Amino acid sequence: MPGGDRWLHEIKWDGYRLHVRVESGRVRLLTRRGLDWTARFPPVADAAARLPFQTAYIDGEAIVENRVGIADFGALQQALAAGAARNALLFAFDLLYLDGRDMRREPLIERKRLLAGLLAGQPHGFPIHYSEHLLSDGQAMYRQARAMGLEGIVSKRRDCPYRSGRSEDWLKVKSAHRQEFVIAGYAPHANSSHAVGSLILGEYRDGKLTHVGRAGTGYTAATARQLWAKLHPLEIDKAPFAGGRPSGYVVRNLAKWVQPKLVAEVEFRAWTTDRQLRHAAFKGLREDKAAEEVVAEEPRSRDRLVPPESGARTLEAPSVRKPGARKSVGRVPAENIQRVLPGAVAPSQEALTAYWRRIAKHALPYLARRPLTLVRHINGVTFFHEGPLPPAPASVHQLRMRKSGGEEGTRLWVDNLDGLLGLVEIGVVEIHPWGATVDDIDRPDTLVFDLDPGEGVEWSFVVETVLNLRELLRSEGHEPWPKLTGGKGLHVMVPITAQMDWPTAKAYTRRLAEKVAATAPHRYTTAAALAKRPGRVFIDYLRNGRGTTAVGAYSPRARAGFPIAAPVTWEHVEKGRAPDAFTLDRPMPRSKAR
Repeated sequence: MPGGDRWLHEIKWDGYRLHVRVESGRVRLLTRRGLDWTARFPPVADAAARLPFQTAYIDGEAIVENRVGIADFGALQQALAAGAARNALLFAFDLLYLDGRDMRREPLIERKRLLAGLLAGQPHGFPIHYSEHLLSDGQAMYRQARAMGLEGIVSKRRDCPYRSGRSEDWLKVKSAHRQEFVIAGYAPHANSSHAVGSLILGEYRDGKLTHVGRAGTGYTAATARQLWAKLHPLEIDKAPFAGGRPSGYVVRNLAKWVQPKLVAEVEFRAWTTDRQLRHAAFKGLREDKAAEEVVAEEPRSRDRLVPPESGARTLEAPSVRKPGARKSVGRVPAENIQRVLPGAVAPSQEALTAYWRRIAKHALPYLARRPLTLVRHINGVTFFHEGPLPPAPASVHQLRMRKSGGEEGTRLWVDNLDGLLGLVEIGVVEIHPWGATVDDIDRPDTLVFDLDPGEGVEWSFVVETVLNLRELLRSEGHEPWPKLTGGKGLHVMVPITAQMDWPTAKAYTRRLAEKVAATAPHRYTTAAALAKRPGRVFIDYLRNGRGTTAVGAYSPRARAGFPIAAPVTWEHVEKGRAPDAFTLDRPMPRSKAR
């Protein structure tokens, strides 16, 4: 990853690259192939027409955010499949032309300065955003991108002119193996002849289409049917590969070959020595790229995968588990890994046992009888647990949950000290409880606001924000209590008695978060995108969804010094206590925080 003050670093957005062209009030949104997609992104086009210029060319990436505010290529695909992405956003990162001035020869940093000015002062909810950047410290941005499961970052020379096509001035640093491949065939779904079960993929090498394997996961039922509807009319009798039909059980017996016209974006774990994909998952169709452009990508400095940091060095790709993956990490089955925490450190089981024995009576009112999301430390790997549960002592209970559409899975819960010690036995370090109890998992009894300061934000401003939020919540009839996170932020916890379901809770907390953010839009954001964080406090209401969690009161953190997520009094907050003020070994307040 390049360093020094010659480079700036941006998030690599997971969407479609678009050129926004505004000429005398007429707006066009063009793809890299010159396709006019204006009608497919109506909010972006409408917003561009309201910007303060007569003529401009803007380079950016159109995305759709998922439920936690992260760019999601699959969600973008689904929106476009419905006709138009009416919830799309555009992150603008370059300015090529402005009101008679050709900007392409200007340094990038100057183009971005003018672009930021054009987009400044827009109202909340405006669908075109300036793509923020960091200067010099690309490693910090990469670590943030990786931690949030983003695709990676792009490092750009700050003084470079604009050049179309590939250039050494732009270096992509990926946190995952992600690439486009030509769809050469498919295997029907085992339970439906009108749905895709897996895709057979290829890439062009020396002008010849060559087999690279298949993607057998990553499909929802709707996606599998939509893919079949697109591929079935393209069926042909013979494999389109230069070497003829590949070997392999699925390909030999079940393959339906198609004209190589469609391009799939695929995330995969690694390449085999004979250049076949390992653990490939379908992410979406790339309608903006022609099949002939999909050529073999050799490893190069401008488009490389950064190896994981210390603590996760055996993990080959991203920290977010890929569907269907079965490769172990440090002898931990990948189906148990939701997200690895690179660089995490964990206390010994002896230290955890002693801590819970000392603190259990204070912690259980916050942790008992709630479904739990768990951070475990096993064989040197620290990770959010997912999937099959390990054998656990009888004091650790299981809750099998269902929701409309089928089974959701099993969560563990505890109700006494023995349960907490049982969690320690299976390697649990952090405990993240639901905002609902096992007695009624569909109705929360506690809401949470996570105040997360971005780079450059003083702790005193976080405290000021928390106190303002407290007054707003009290005006709503609540009596909130504060919790230091043991990280860099602060939680405001809100016990509720009103009967509301999860969607209602999320909508309610969003309204309150946006009300606070509207008081100083330049200092606050309610969007999870990392580019919006520097200099702002992220008011995170997104943890108020079903199954989304925040670290529990009195839970240790898998971080250096072993800080505690400590429930404190408002007096502690007013005194400016740091979020990691209490640790396993440092005394903490025992009085009730709420």
